[in-house]
Amino acid sequence: MINTYNETHLHRTLKNLYSGEGAEQEKPLHGFICDIFEDGCITEIQTSKLTALKHKLETLLPLYPITVVYPVIENAFIIMLNADGTQRSYRKSPKHGSFYQIFRELSGILPLLDHPHLSVRIVYMDCDIIKIDDKQGRSRYKNARIIDKKLLKINREEILHGVNSFTQDILNNLPELCISTDVKKLGAGVYASYVMSFLKKSGKIMFCKKAGRYNVYKKTGT
Repeated sequence: MINTYNETHLHRTLKNLYSGEGAEQEKPLHGFICDIFEDGCITEIQTSKLTALKHKLETLLPLYPITVVYPVIENAFIIMLNADGTQRSYRKSPKHGSFYQIFRELSGILPLLDHPHLSVRIVYMDCDIIKIDDKQGRSRYKNARIIDKKLLKINREEILHGVNSFTQDILNNLPELCISTDVKKLGAGVYASYVMSFLKKSGKIMFCKKAGRYNVYKKTGT
């Protein structure tokens, strides 16, 4: 359950955006609290850690169609606050989110992805990320911590159903024998290892041989 007192601006905005006129928010169902319940369907806004939804999905997917809304921040603008809440700076982050980042989360719900009731809506957006430098961050250096995210605009979205919808374009652009560097070349960058792990766990590639320090994998054709 989302504690609505601690709900981020981004989560609240997306929840309102995907709620129709007759939708119920924070709807209790079978021991769970669902973000949106409308016309017999559930929508869950999950800004991180898809694995946290696993138990809810296992219980509710046999009963209801569920759409998981997963935000990808393509362009982030950092608002830095001093400890007293005054603004110190505003700058564009050099980091850009991409489709490939969802593979960091997907393995945790891999057995559920092919369920006919499950859809994943990836929403690509620009956001303000608000940080405060109050020396209460979780790192040992007490770095500035994120206290909120605010939606600026939605750039586009795509709805995916099943494992193949996540992997087909990647596999089409990989050579028959591939290594992690090939995945990086597609644009996966730091998420290449997560993509490779998902492809292995889903049976899309299998170990073939060693080539120097690289593991070489072969596409299975499944």
